[in-house]
Amino acid sequence: MSDEDAHESEQEPEPESDGDSGSPEAVGTMPEVSEGEQEQIESEREERLDPDNRPDEVEVDNTERDFDSEAGMFTDNEDYEESEKKFDDSEF
Repeated sequence: MSDEDAHESEQEPEPESDGDSGSPEAVGTMPEVSEGEQEQIESEREERLDPDNRPDEVEVDNTERDFDSEAGMFTDNEDYEESEKKFDDSEF
């Protein structure tokens, strides 16, 4: 093996590609959306997330919300500021 052949085999391999790195919708990028499409998407999202449109017995994710165990309600509830502390959580 010549020095040139040995040097070529020591080169680092090319990084693996997911095959989409050149496409405009590659991971981590957002496609361009017109203002009208953006408004429609936002409107549909609000309708989907409206509690009145929620199916019966559906699971709700409250992990982003803070619960006050003394008041017995979430801190973002409309009546939270006026609520009385009804429960004693000092036992826990």
